[in-house]
Amino acid sequence: MDEAKLDEEAKAWYSHKLIEDTLVAIRKNNMTAVFAKNKELAVDEVMKRIPPKAKVTHGGSLSIDELGLIEALQKGDYNYLRKVPPDKNSEERRKAFYADIFLTSVNAVTRDGRLIAIDGTGNRTAAILFGPKKVIVVAGINKIVETLEDGMKRIKEYVAPVHARRRNWDLPCTRTGKCINCKHRNRICNKTMIVEYERDKDRITVILIGHTLGI
Repeated sequence: MDEAKLDEEAKAWYSHKLIEDTLVAIRKNNMTAVFAKNKELAVDEVMKRIPPKAKVTHGGSLSIDELGLIEALQKGDYNYLRKVPPDKNSEERRKAFYADIFLTSVNAVTRDGRLIAIDGTGNRTAAILFGPKKVIVVAGINKIVETLEDGMKRIKEYVAPVHARRRNWDLPCTRTGKCINCKHRNRICNKTMIVEYERDKDRITVILIGHTLGI
């Protein structure tokens, strides 16, 4: 077997091991964890968990956009709550607390099964923690990190600046390329959520996708 082939097999082995360890850890933290090999299978995993007529909504998420889940929810037989894009003065965000299903992504998933997310206003992080009956988290393999510290570093030095840049927001991190703990009025990394364990067994389902997704 040639060296290039061995290299690819070694990389595939490591990715598989990383995913398996993370799935096992998430389950130990009282959450459901499943693996979807690609985007199409990920959408199937999400949709089969949403019963007809269910009140369903989601936070802002590039991962959800890339999977095409919004269009699927709009066309399906669901009570889709996010009918207009919420703004800072909208009641749309509060509807999430009364949803049957809340879809979201997170900014990082640790290898020991913890979920990390940072928000500007806290509507997404709050709904993950409490309110909706069920939460479905979709996360690409790119969001798996070794430790909590690695997750926070990923968010502060990559996710926040890239997210702000793609929105064309004039923030310090879009100039420096990393978080400087600014006090800007439009700061986007204000409220941090860490789920270490879910008391309500299987309230949260995490779908890990064997593909790069979101930021």
